[in-house]
Amino acid sequence: MTDYWSLDGALAEETIVPARFKFGVHGVARVLEPGSTSNDVEPEAKVDAPLWLAAALGRRSMVTISLPETYHERYRRRLNAGAECINLKGRAPYFYDVGNKCNEFLQDLTLSAFLARTYATRYRELVSRGLSTVSGEDMLELQSKLSLEELAVFEAGRESVARAELWARGARPRATVAVLPTRKRAAATRDGAEVAGAARQKA
Repeated sequence: MTDYWSLDGALAEETIVPARFKFGVHGVARVLEPGSTSNDVEPEAKVDAPLWLAAALGRRSMVTISLPETYHERYRRRLNAGAECINLKGRAPYFYDVGNKCNEFLQDLTLSAFLARTYATRYRELVSRGLSTVSGEDMLELQSKLSLEELAVFEAGRESVARAELWARGARPRATVAVLPTRKRAAATRDGAEVAGAARQKA
């Protein structure tokens, strides 16, 4: 389940997915599809709904959820052909999250295997390569192809490499010293002296 406070999780659930109603529903057609000529949804009607709504209706067995186009066979073949064949950031920024959420209802083992294989391939070919990329132009081109999930991993990797390089050069993080205002510093000194005096008396 998506973390309630996760902005990325909320944005991922705004992805539009195809849904087919099992039963007729009154008064919602124009909300789901503003151009609809009727305000009622007929049984077996197909609508495009945000994932959060489709998932909620799916849990109540009111609709069946289908995969968005980017998970269809044509796109799977292109992704299997090579990591750079599809720009996921532009087409499906939350590719893995949305695919896994849809699969909670579809229970498609081939989809699970495809998502895992795609992530492993793109990580190996794109993210790992990006960790050693020096050119700013190459970096921007690479980042433009990554889904937002891949980009988060990529940025974490870049940060780790940068820290490792600083450590190897002998750089150490600077220690920070909290400076108290004059009154608080005086109070802390007085309290410390009182504690020390009490300790001496007990000794």
